[in-house]
Amino acid sequence: MAKKNWNSEKFVSTAAIFISIITLIVFIYQTRLMHEQQRLSVMPYLSISNYGTGGPNYKLMISNNGIGPAFIESVKVTYKGEVYNDMDVFLFLYNNIVATKEIQNFNHSNIYEGLMIPAGERIPHLEIVNSAPDADKLLTILAETFATGDAVFEVVYASIYKEKWLLRSGDTRPTKIR
Repeated sequence: MAKKNWNSEKFVSTAAIFISIITLIVFIYQTRLMHEQQRLSVMPYLSISNYGTGGPNYKLMISNNGIGPAFIESVKVTYKGEVYNDMDVFLFLYNNIVATKEIQNFNHSNIYEGLMIPAGERIPHLEIVNSAPDADKLLTILAETFATGDAVFEVVYASIYKEKWLLRSGDTRPTKIR
């Protein structure tokens, strides 16, 4: 049998290899943590909310509550099984719900593909100013159309790292899709 000699040189070289492997593992772990931190530091978080229900001033808001910009990739409304691509809530209501055209004090901001919503920004998508009857009319239309589940408004948006989320009317938070 051959006798194994472990002299100080073999011990030092084995220890150096072991330390190098541990250093590589730590480096990979730190790199992954830094990537995750960068990704989270620019994450957008869109939400849909109502302001001023029951009064003369009503707003349906699209808000970016995240800490990075949201890049809108698509918008659509699905109504009774039919898909209306490239339509936000205003365009859908105006083109398909006749009662919407009776509202006088109606302001809106379109939500469309290519729109960038900065972090902390709130867009008044639908707005009624100083008219309780018009606000009530719009809320009734929205309730009859979206609250019943007949219609669903969807926004697909992305972060600067191309991570994508889906925001649907009626959901409490966006869903990550990629």
